[in-house]
Amino acid sequence: MRYACSGLVIVSAAAQAQDAGASLPVISLLTSLLILAFIYLFKLKFDVSRLKKKLAAKKDNQLGFYSLHDDISGFPNKFFLQQQLDSLLKRAPEQCYSLLLIKISQFEQVNQLLGHSNSNLILAQIAQRINEQLHSADTALTFEFRQQRPIRLCHLGGVDFAIWLECTDKQHLAEFVADELERSVPEPMVVHGCAVEYQLHSGIANYPEHGTQLNELLERAYLALQHHSWLQGKSQVFSPDMLHFTSDKLTLMAELRQAIAEGQLTLYVQPQIDMHSREVLAGEVYVRWRHPSRGLMTPDSFLALAEETGVIYPLTQWVLKEAVATIAQLAQAQLVSKIAVNISSKDLLQDELIDTLEFLFDKYKVKPQQLMLELKEQALIAEPARAMSMMQRLHRLGVELALDDFGTGFSSLAYLRKLPIQHVKVDCSFISELHKSDMHSAITGAIIDMARNLDLGVIAEGVEEVEVEQKLLRMGCQRGQGFLYSRPFELSGFAVWLKQWQQANTK
Repeated sequence: MRYACSGLVIVSAAAQAQDAGASLPVISLLTSLLILAFIYLFKLKFDVSRLKKKLAAKKDNQLGFYSLHDDISGFPNKFFLQQQLDSLLKRAPEQCYSLLLIKISQFEQVNQLLGHSNSNLILAQIAQRINEQLHSADTALTFEFRQQRPIRLCHLGGVDFAIWLECTDKQHLAEFVADELERSVPEPMVVHGCAVEYQLHSGIANYPEHGTQLNELLERAYLALQHHSWLQGKSQVFSPDMLHFTSDKLTLMAELRQAIAEGQLTLYVQPQIDMHSREVLAGEVYVRWRHPSRGLMTPDSFLALAEETGVIYPLTQWVLKEAVATIAQLAQAQLVSKIAVNISSKDLLQDELIDTLEFLFDKYKVKPQQLMLELKEQALIAEPARAMSMMQRLHRLGVELALDDFGTGFSSLAYLRKLPIQHVKVDCSFISELHKSDMHSAITGAIIDMARNLDLGVIAEGVEEVEVEQKLLRMGCQRGQGFLYSRPFELSGFAVWLKQWQQANTK
């Protein structure tokens, strides 16, 4: 039994040994699989980590891209421009540069008509057009390349863009580029069957002449852009004179242009009377502006600014048209009165003045002698030769000329003899105190005597009292104008007033 048991033990041990030998390959396989799994997991973890790093880097790159590019157009933004300029001006601070500011006008209408998403698409397309137009502008700062095409346009935000030009050897390069862009880029774009029209306006500030910091140059380029777009005919290049005009004043002048077109202006008239015969000789017109929010505005509040900014030209043309048309209306009503219009020194230097008058006289069948133009002595000072030439042309045309506010300037008697004028107007500051001040009385008397010696008529402005009128008559002055006869009233009522005056003063 023991043997048998021993045999069983031996057999059992042998069997176990045989089984262990059979499981060795399995254990080896499992070990290999475990090692491979460990390696795979390690590699997977490494790949995931590397992928996370790549994604993070890509995200950082995207964030970097969007921080330096406009999210609507995709073009470099102001921060990108600032970075480039910091580097550029450190390398070449002695060079001359121009900052060209471009603004898309009338874009608010696009937004209203087509919606925000469509307007963003149009904005991006316009930006692309501008950039394509810069392909030959080799001196423009290149920010980057896309599909081997240079990107030279910076999107400042909204509808404002900027271009940085090196112009050391070409002083007027920025103006040339600006004119080309304004002329060639604004072609209508068709969106959903609608033709979208727009315009470009530009402003230029030069480095270092107008500033050395980007924000300073942008402010001055924008001021130049306002002058160029709102005040037609003004250069798009900044000048120190522009600093005198606030945004409110520029807005007012832009509104004045609009007021001329929309009929917000009206003319008032004040009669000029023959103080002896009581005949109405003329009516001087004054422009008034019925501003939608500021109310009725007198000439003092906008005429000087209009002359400084160049808006005086279209304003004077409108006044002349209304004046000549009134002369024609009076003639149809069998009423006779000249109309007097004040013109500025800027008007006097415009060659178009003669053409405008000839056209109006022909259109309304009015004789030139029925129009009187009043100008101040200052109009003759800036460019006396040109002013004299224009006055001679007006005289040959047949228009009457009067020198306004005479006595407040410094025209010499010799120069006065040369002027082709028919009247002088004595300033109201002398007339109103005529009977109270011996000095004013002496000055007025001297002016009247001098005018009579030169065979000129005298118009006394500011006659408010009968005593003043009688003293002027004794001095030899025949024509008066002032509150004694009438305050200024709307020109549309001049015909009715004339009839009533004639009825009341017929002897």
